[in-house]
Amino acid sequence: MIKPILILYAFFFVCSVFAEGTKELMPFPSDSVGRGVIIVSKGISSGGVYGHFAVSTAPEDSRIWFKINSTSEKVYLGMKWIYTNSANYVIKRANGTIAKPSAPVPTSGAGFINNYYKAIAGPSNVATGGYTAILWNPPSAGDYYIEFEYTTAGGWGGQDAELRYFDLTVATSGNVAIPGRVYSKNWFLSTQGGTASDIFRGKLYSYSDDQIVTEINFNGIRPYFFRVACNPNGCNNTEPFDQARKSRTGNSTYAQYKIFLNNPDPNVYPTGIMGAVTSVVPINDCDGTMDIQVNVNKSGNVSILVDINPLPGYQPEDILLSADVVANTPNIITWNGNNGLGQPVPNGTSVDIVVTYINGLTNLPMYDIEAAPSGFVINLVRPTGPQPLVYWDDTNLWATGFNFTGCGGTTGCHSWPYDNGDVNTMNTWWYSLSTTLAPINLTYRRSHFIALNHEICNGESYFFAGAQQTTSGVYNEVYTNFMGCDSTRSLTLNVKPGPAVDFGPDTTLCQGATLTLQATTGVGFVYQWSTGATSSSITVSTTGLYSLNATAPNGCSGSDEIYVIAAPVIPTKPIKHN
Repeated sequence: MIKPILILYAFFFVCSVFAEGTKELMPFPSDSVGRGVIIVSKGISSGGVYGHFAVSTAPEDSRIWFKINSTSEKVYLGMKWIYTNSANYVIKRANGTIAKPSAPVPTSGAGFINNYYKAIAGPSNVATGGYTAILWNPPSAGDYYIEFEYTTAGGWGGQDAELRYFDLTVATSGNVAIPGRVYSKNWFLSTQGGTASDIFRGKLYSYSDDQIVTEINFNGIRPYFFRVACNPNGCNNTEPFDQARKSRTGNSTYAQYKIFLNNPDPNVYPTGIMGAVTSVVPINDCDGTMDIQVNVNKSGNVSILVDINPLPGYQPEDILLSADVVANTPNIITWNGNNGLGQPVPNGTSVDIVVTYINGLTNLPMYDIEAAPSGFVINLVRPTGPQPLVYWDDTNLWATGFNFTGCGGTTGCHSWPYDNGDVNTMNTWWYSLSTTLAPINLTYRRSHFIALNHEICNGESYFFAGAQQTTSGVYNEVYTNFMGCDSTRSLTLNVKPGPAVDFGPDTTLCQGATLTLQATTGVGFVYQWSTGATSSSITVSTTGLYSLNATAPNGCSGSDEIYVIAAPVIPTKPIKHN
């Protein structure tokens, strides 16, 4: 009879749970030794690379927040610490003023949670068999956060303090738990494991800025320390989305969305509406760019696929654009006319334009997750709709690591083997679709510009634009192609100087006179005279045809010839004397 009683006891505690904390981070009894504990950090763990959390030096996005909607609501609090000698906690308002004065973290009695089952059952005031909680009555509605002061005891690797068990339950005046009130924008967690036991199987809930709730099932990822932050752009908020979404080496992330332990309370965190694309007008000018005018009924994001490669699915030549859009105003998104390989798309190419409205665009950049053997499972919580597809781009780390067509299902998406995520930031993103308009097919058009360069030597000519061109300059020839755009050939003509060889007209030398024939001189010039001489000049005194071919180092040559008549020598005659 003992075994059935124990089984019933465990079943009662697992099913009758009203806590908010350990219950969500450590959902299975087999994980009760760790695998989902909160790190309270002054930057000690791993040399401070993970930053501060839930302490006075932590930034706004690295606090444990909770929401109070009415002064009739109450807070029940409990915890158990490891790796700390002594600690205090304090509750503050959003403006940083103290709402509940500093008090010691309990080690027994009210507020102390001594085992896993009591932690997941919740406060005894709202759940039979739960722990004895600290009761606090908030003075006003609003956002509050809990902050800790501690002296570290070292622990494994000199790490920070850790909350082995933690619960913060907001309840009604009638002691009915209200889940979905506890959140952080940048949770700092640990599995306390090694290579054989570092498994996190919790679920968290992202609340995007457009009020879309998605459930993140971590599905057995294998980190040691890890942070959980969600945002709309990826690893940073400075690059365009198509670059920021890429996984990369080092710690590169930022926090923007609220991340809840449960589905955010709909009475406080309302459900957003699904936006839709109402019209798309592509405007293809002849300059090679394309302006895509998108009209939507809700401000948010759109994804634009420029499908260039006719093969099914996303191909390397295709272009995927994304942009913020504003409701009830023309939004212009410009494509530069290059394909995914950076090459200009030829005039006359058939392309499809597919525009999709993106609701709840959510990126999950996670640093130093050594392995994700089963990937993540993402589910849409509200508003209702189909399961979001999961995408990733790990091409900065390995060439084949990408999925732009989307992955879904219940088994998990975006997995990587052990150590591939070590000291890397692995980003995963998803969104909820509302409308994907039918593809708009068009024949892409652009003006052609062909740049030509040509060189001739002085005295030569080059036929272009209907004429023989003989001087240096830029010459353009414009005609209209079959798509109605101009095609321009632009010639840059360079006339290279050649050796100056000009002997003038044929000439006659007086009796006994000489003539020096001279060409331009220069380093590297080559001279070939009809006499066989190779100098830059020769001196002649006899009748004959003299010619020169001179070649400059630039390959240009010059030549000339001259006929020289030398007057005959008048013979002397003896003088007769009478």
